[in-house]
Amino acid sequence: MFPFMAQGHFIPFLRLAKPLASQGLTVSFITTTMSASKLQSHAVGSDIRFVRLSLPYIRGQLPALESTDCLSPTEGQQLFISSHKLSVPFERWLEKIIAETAQKPACIISDVFVPWTTDSASKFRIPRVVFHTTGVMAASLLQYLFTNPVPEIIGGRPIIEIRDHSINVNLRRSELPQMLRSELSFSPLPVLPVVQQVYASAKESCAATLVNSFDGVEAEYVRYLEESTCKPVWLVAPPLDNAHEWVQIESDCIAWLDSKKKKSVLYVSFGSQIFLSEDLIKAVAAGIEASKQAFIWTIKDPIGSNVNSCDFLPEGFVEATRDRGLVIHGWVPQLQILSHSSTACFMSHCGWNSTVESISAGVPMVVWPMVFDQFINAKLVIEQLGIGLQICEGCDVIPSSDIVENMVKAAMVEGTGKEMDRRALKRKKSIEETSCKVNVESFVGYILSLRPDQFN
Repeated sequence: MFPFMAQGHFIPFLRLAKPLASQGLTVSFITTTMSASKLQSHAVGSDIRFVRLSLPYIRGQLPALESTDCLSPTEGQQLFISSHKLSVPFERWLEKIIAETAQKPACIISDVFVPWTTDSASKFRIPRVVFHTTGVMAASLLQYLFTNPVPEIIGGRPIIEIRDHSINVNLRRSELPQMLRSELSFSPLPVLPVVQQVYASAKESCAATLVNSFDGVEAEYVRYLEESTCKPVWLVAPPLDNAHEWVQIESDCIAWLDSKKKKSVLYVSFGSQIFLSEDLIKAVAAGIEASKQAFIWTIKDPIGSNVNSCDFLPEGFVEATRDRGLVIHGWVPQLQILSHSSTACFMSHCGWNSTVESISAGVPMVVWPMVFDQFINAKLVIEQLGIGLQICEGCDVIPSSDIVENMVKAAMVEGTGKEMDRRALKRKKSIEETSCKVNVESFVGYILSLRPDQFN
């Protein structure tokens, strides 16, 4: 298994590695030396072997920075477009393991964002299985958008009509990844061609596709991926509980939640890679304070800065909300918070891991998508699942405190929120009734049935 080097990708890969290992398979988890050291504790008790690859030198980047969790956005893009440098040590490892065991790996399950593994798999005649760590709707729409000529399908249109095979979706221009919205979109690095390669490779050169989602949430989009790739697709996200918690830390927030009424607390978090500016923090704080709702808010500092983002909170905010609010500087056990009976709603950037965890817990959402697939995730949550409301979208938009207040109230105390809560609990039940285990077993059977001569 070969994930892209980012926490949002490591999490679903490890969650998939465990049921694969339970099938009696030896799972080799390929990543960089620094990342492996951080991840090993999450695989205790499973037959998961971490393979450490040394990341070759990337110009302008310190050798120790091997994961986007330690990098600024620009440095993270540099890591993305330079990750192909890992192909040499990866292929050396493949040669070594094949020589030692006298057999080839059954397959290479690689992140959609490490497309160069297609060439390595072809060279050794091993099937490459693409793993989308996004949802199926996002994977389907992004594949379509990035494998068709951008001027033809987008142009200057405010609404992009996507009609391909079984898919029939309209996207607003604002729901597109930023790099597709305008010819004026600027990045100091050539990211767009690499992303186009990512999805072209996933579409044309895979033996099968796995997606980090549930049959009980997005099964209707599986058909499109199967039609477009002409290969089978399985949804392999497990129903999540506290045993899947990523951040294993002691936190006073659980005891604090224990003291609150059932379904009375708003949980606020914008993930591991989104950092709010001073103006955005002030807008969120003013809206939360005006809503009069109890809340837990975890605030993280921008990577590579000496900024304490808690200093951006309005003067007197913590004191004014002390009886009903808890601000935490740093990490929290998110799954435990979402699974707690006192948690009523999740204000989120709609990153897919956070969205999956909220759906698994049966918790409605107030969303503020910022980048890439988050806009499509928000569309799924609001329009198709009916379990969310949107504050605004984009990193550069500053919502009024009134909008924040009104969305929080609508989700937590008004009739809209009660209906969202009913749908969210129904969706949670549908997830619990579907079996990731069955899908994983079916996938393993398929892979083991493939013949080597199919991968010349």
